[in-house]
Amino acid sequence: MLKKGLVTILLLSAVMISAQNRIYGDFGSNYKKYTKNANNSGLYTDQYDGVHHLIGLQGDVGYSSFLSSSKAMQVKPGGYTLGAALQYAYLNGSFFLQTGFGIRWQDVSNEVLDQQVQKDLYDATGTLAHMTYDFTNRVDKARAFYIQVPFYVGAYVRGAYILIGPKFTMPMFTSTQLDLIATSTARYDGFIGPIEEMDNHGIRKDVPLTPNQKQGKALDLGIDVTGVVEVGYELAFSNKGKPGYRASTMRDQRLRIGAFAEVGIMNIAPTKKYVLNEVPNSTPYDFQAFEYNHVAMTREVTALHNLFCGVRITYFFYGYQTKEKCLLCNSRGKATPW
Repeated sequence: MLKKGLVTILLLSAVMISAQNRIYGDFGSNYKKYTKNANNSGLYTDQYDGVHHLIGLQGDVGYSSFLSSSKAMQVKPGGYTLGAALQYAYLNGSFFLQTGFGIRWQDVSNEVLDQQVQKDLYDATGTLAHMTYDFTNRVDKARAFYIQVPFYVGAYVRGAYILIGPKFTMPMFTSTQLDLIATSTARYDGFIGPIEEMDNHGIRKDVPLTPNQKQGKALDLGIDVTGVVEVGYELAFSNKGKPGYRASTMRDQRLRIGAFAEVGIMNIAPTKKYVLNEVPNSTPYDFQAFEYNHVAMTREVTALHNLFCGVRITYFFYGYQTKEKCLLCNSRGKATPW
């Protein structure tokens, strides 16, 4: 009888140990799913189970330009953009929501088609001159500093990811600079043919802008909403040594490398309009002291949109995984013993 009782006790103990191991798993966690896809660091590389909360930093660099309604304003050559942001991501399985706060610097150039202006003026001698002004090789430059708040939705497919969503953008600082070559010719009544390069009559050829003329006004851009698409790959890793750790102590990290494109949805063209080339009424003793305005601030442009595209890196340096639903728990959320 003693032997039978001892055998019975050993069998019951084995069953209880097996049940406890099934409930609690390694290191006391019954919320971790074990599959062959778990790496040695304890974080899944090709699937994302449970709910994760991540905080990280983001940086991007790329190409930037303005898209406009005017044929006079060209998209080329464009310029560059630099961005940085603090990001928060909420992951639930293969899907995630993401937001944050960011800043962006934009330095962009746009070619402007050659312009010609005709005007009648009186020269230094008081003689009526029929003036023609040609503006060539023109490039209008703009710089802007923005603050941005994104709202993204996204999904993972075996490490690859895609996210889309709007980004709210507010300009905090803008400036403009212009560069062109000006040439003037004159036609006088009683003379045959145009007259060129007569300084005492204010007629010159291929004159570059002075530093004061190059410096333009601030570019009064409006608040923007851009549509964002980003695709790339995410590397996931953990600072724990082996799988099966407690959910409360889990810390995972992510590194995303992707390509992005952003296009402005709102019309950010300045509401105050100037003329493209302001030719003074009279300058009798010297070459015309022209004034110029960035093409986006003139009647030439009625609609203006931002364009950004480039490469983005996001490093989630802090994250944790909340507990998954316990399949062996009672109504109070505690494991039910066998």
